[in-house]
Amino acid sequence: MKCITYYHTIHTNYTKGVAVEKINPFSPTFPVNPDYFANRDEILTSFKVALKRSVKSVLPTPDNIAILGDWGIGKTSVLKKFESMALEIKKDDCFSAIVELGPTTCKSFLSFSKNIIEDIDTKFTATAPLISKIRRELKDWRLKTIGWSEISAERKIRPETPTFTLKQGLVELWEILEKSGVTTAIIMLDDIHYLAEKYPDGLYDLRGIFQGLPKYGCNYMLCATGAKGLFTAIRELAEPLGRFFNIKYTLQPFTLEETKEAIEIPIEKAKINLKIDSDVITEIYNLTAGHPYFIHFIMRDIVSVETTRVKLSDFKKIYQKIESIMGREKFNIDLSIASNKEKEILFAAAELPQQTFSPSDLKIKDARTKLPTLCAKKLLVKTDRGEYSIYHPLFKEYCMMLTGKKK
Repeated sequence: MKCITYYHTIHTNYTKGVAVEKINPFSPTFPVNPDYFANRDEILTSFKVALKRSVKSVLPTPDNIAILGDWGIGKTSVLKKFESMALEIKKDDCFSAIVELGPTTCKSFLSFSKNIIEDIDTKFTATAPLISKIRRELKDWRLKTIGWSEISAERKIRPETPTFTLKQGLVELWEILEKSGVTTAIIMLDDIHYLAEKYPDGLYDLRGIFQGLPKYGCNYMLCATGAKGLFTAIRELAEPLGRFFNIKYTLQPFTLEETKEAIEIPIEKAKINLKIDSDVITEIYNLTAGHPYFIHFIMRDIVSVETTRVKLSDFKKIYQKIESIMGREKFNIDLSIASNKEKEILFAAAELPQQTFSPSDLKIKDARTKLPTLCAKKLLVKTDRGEYSIYHPLFKEYCMMLTGKKK
């Protein structure tokens, strides 16, 4: 099987002069290894059902899935789990590729298309027999398809649009895959909101391409992740995209029970001899509000501690160090992108007793005009019309500490 890279920390401990390596399954900055994935059962079940019914037919009718949510909520981890499940369910019949999008690659449909083609070629996943069948042909396919987008004598005679290039490239890719025995291909676009922000018309083009592919016999499932509110940000696109992505989920923070699973399942799967007391799990849930990023941040450092059990009294001592590390590795960086005026607003909002506030609660001149920018920088969240909150309670506490209101 093609190697999939996941990130975890390996700690080397020494017992009687013998090095013992312990894998740390928690990482706040990288997707969760599918082996350690926990929760999101409804989403995984929907994907499993969609994949099983996405069988080759005269006119394929694949499902398209959208996973939406705020930063750090686990969207990419869901895609990685989808990829792993596809190999388990379909085995030698399935081909998948995760395409990583960004602001630069989404400035035009041409750059967007090239990114898709290159990531399909370099990051696809399949079982070993399939890889040996399609590896060479896929390289030739990439070079040919990208070559179409370059200015050439042929193109001067018959100009090709980037939309046509991508559609034709996917049709020819399917011919390669079908000849190799593939019955389902899954294209996963991670962070599609960048296309919505940089080139909104590209969403129309993308929808048109994938809606038209079945008439060529292509059986592509399209999975995409995006920011919460993607379908409502551009009003005229909301309904068409809503129909196109017939399976949609918005990821929410974990409940207390889900937080427990997110902590205990990776520890068990990684075979770590560590017991986390239930009141510690409750404390972690209260601190993080069930946010996966902060759960992993805290658990990463707990697993690094040489102990086999963490009681509440132990956790409170450990958390003092974690809080300091979190401030240095996360919150300092967050604040560095804010102007002095924006920092003043953040500090004033942090001192308010309530989590949610309105512009009138801030006794700062012209504060209202800076709130949209702070939301764009993801330091504030617009919770309702005319209402805002600091993006996470832990960041609010950090800002309070800088003001001297929290010791």
